[in-house]
Amino acid sequence: MSNNEHIYAVARIRAKEVNLLDSSVIEQLISSNSVESMNRILVDKGWGDGSEKLDNILSVESDKIWSLMREMFEDMSIFDTLRIEKDFHNLKAAIKSEYAKVNDNSIYLKNGSISVDEVVDAVKNKNFSNLPDKMADYALEAYEIMFKTGDGQLCDMVLDKGCLECMIELSKKSGNQLLIEYAQMKVVIADIKIAIRGAKTGKDRKFFDMALVPCDKIDINVLADMAVQGVENIYSYLETTDFKEAVDAIKTDFAIFECWCDNQIINAIRKEKYTPMTISPIIAYILARENEIKTVRILTVAKRNDLKPEEVKKRMRDMYV
Repeated sequence: MSNNEHIYAVARIRAKEVNLLDSSVIEQLISSNSVESMNRILVDKGWGDGSEKLDNILSVESDKIWSLMREMFEDMSIFDTLRIEKDFHNLKAAIKSEYAKVNDNSIYLKNGSISVDEVVDAVKNKNFSNLPDKMADYALEAYEIMFKTGDGQLCDMVLDKGCLECMIELSKKSGNQLLIEYAQMKVVIADIKIAIRGAKTGKDRKFFDMALVPCDKIDINVLADMAVQGVENIYSYLETTDFKEAVDAIKTDFAIFECWCDNQIINAIRKEKYTPMTISPIIAYILARENEIKTVRILTVAKRNDLKPEEVKKRMRDMYV
């Protein structure tokens, strides 16, 4: 993509950024007394396509992100680091559906780097040759685990690890520093979650060696050692890393920790507003949009479960604008 094309694409994104949700809109959504009133606020902000159902609005908004990208970019592979999670989700869903002999198209996610039909056909025919090489390897391993042992948890672990390793590889292949930073953050966050949950359930060292994914931000060998010894040892190790602020969040509530993690990503992408000669502002916009969609989805669940406003606020993500 030429510099002029980059400038044009970034200019389009700048025009779109004025419609991003800010903290004042989030406050309005928190203060609204029902999902329906939330819906009206979002429609006034240009969300949706006239549908009255909030779940439909969220799906439409996700589609809008990727429709815009396809308008601006003929080669969408630059975004594969961001889309690979959808591919692995669909692979996981297809394997489990084939094993259980269940057919439910609603479980699949759109806008991955591979079509849903390709993933489903690969699983049905047990022919993964049309999938990217590394993804194909993990697909075959997970498929055989599922059909030989029926162990859905182990199947998930293989595919989750595969997804993160592919994400790291794709980010490095892109050469884009923001994508590299994003992938590293996703991996370290996943590793911390695995370590905490594994420690709480008494997993052994073999489990951690299988599940943890190497990254630049944390030493997984030390993390595994600490996890075997118990949760408090994990906390002690994290206190010596760049993730010491996460410890209080983890101790409070895992949902609060996940919020903290998402906020780290938003804080990291804000500086990309000022790099118009690269694709980074466009990547930042995608992440900002997905963050606000996720925030609205969390709010929707909170409203439906009558969660108190003060509890809702603890789970609210920072906005990009």
